[in-house]
Amino acid sequence: MFEVVILNGKDYPCSFGMNTIRLWCKSTDRNLQDLDKIGEDMSLNDAVYLVQAGLTDGARRAGKQFDLSVEDISDLLDDDFDALQRVLNVFSEQFSAKMGGTEGNAKGSKKAPKKK
Repeated sequence: MFEVVILNGKDYPCSFGMNTIRLWCKSTDRNLQDLDKIGEDMSLNDAVYLVQAGLTDGARRAGKQFDLSVEDISDLLDDDFDALQRVLNVFSEQFSAKMGGTEGNAKGSKKAPKKK
């Protein structure tokens, strides 16, 4: 699944799945334990790498070529600063949907069910 976002007047497919998170972790030297901290005090560098990972994976899923560097994306964001928030909103929506929202896992009772 991907959504199309507009950066500086041009359409880009954008996706935030496990491959996107893998790319972001690799680019920022993060690990899975850091995922719950995404969005909290995120540096601009981390945010731009997250945008790059989302656009890279969106292009892959859409079957399109994508070769923008982090520097190229930063330049696009200079010209359309609101685009950063639009892409991060897509991340928030897709990541929340994949993780089941804020409900978390259901916990079962440790007690054995009563027999009737």
